[in-house]
Amino acid sequence: MKKIALILGLLCGFATVQVVVPVVAVADDIDKIIKAKEIVKQMVNYPDTLVFHNLYTKVNGNTVTLKFTAKNAFGVPETHVVDIKVN
Repeated sequence: MKKIALILGLLCGFATVQVVVPVVAVADDIDKIIKAKEIVKQMVNYPDTLVFHNLYTKVNGNTVTLKFTAKNAFGVPETHVVDIKVN
C-alpha cells in the first residue's frame, strides 16, 4: 500500500525520490578489514578467544576501526576498540 501511495505521489508531483549511489570500493575495504584483523590476531595473548564485533567495523581511508573482545594476560575477557592503519 505504501508503494502505491509513493507512486501516486510521484505522478502527482507530491513526492520526490533521491537515488544515492555509494562510491565505495567494497573489495578494497574488505581486504583492509581482513589485514587489520590479522594484525589484531597477532597482538592478543589468546587469539583463540578473539571475537570481533563486526557491526562496529569502520573503514576510513587506510584506517580500519575494529572492536573486539579477547582474554587478557590474566585470562579475563576485555573489550577493546582499535584504529589500525593498513596499506
